[in-house]
Amino acid sequence: MDKTEFIYRMQSAYPRIYHACHADHQPAAASGIAISQRDATILAHLSSADAMTQSQLARHLGITKSTMSEAIKYLASLSLLEMQIATDKRAHLLRLTDKGKAMMGKSSVLETDKLAAVLAEMTATEMEQAIAGLELLAQACFRLTMKREDTE
Repeated sequence: MDKTEFIYRMQSAYPRIYHACHADHQPAAASGIAISQRDATILAHLSSADAMTQSQLARHLGITKSTMSEAIKYLASLSLLEMQIATDKRAHLLRLTDKGKAMMGKSSVLETDKLAAVLAEMTATEMEQAIAGLELLAQACFRLTMKREDTE
């Protein structure tokens, strides 16, 4: 299959996923914690397993380092993410906490209950294949974003 066909299939699949699973509105946090759309985006780009530096995240999202620093301090104060000093002692490694994962789920453009309903239609193997494909696509998007930043 050529790239044109892959592009067509992605352009066809993504709107169907979004239409079936998007949140109709952003629900208020049950815990009373309020986060901005920018903060929700930051949480969505972090992992609990793989750390990312603050500067990588800022570059990827196109946010200035000072703005990112302010947002990270706020999110860390809410225990939504944890910061760890990197080996060079000047950088911070960021990871999502369990509380941060829960908040990310509440603020996601994809509604948890709708995703659960979709997953109920799939076998365990299909779910593994689907998430593996999405994660590969997300990793390629991150690499491309970082390359764009290097050339600008």
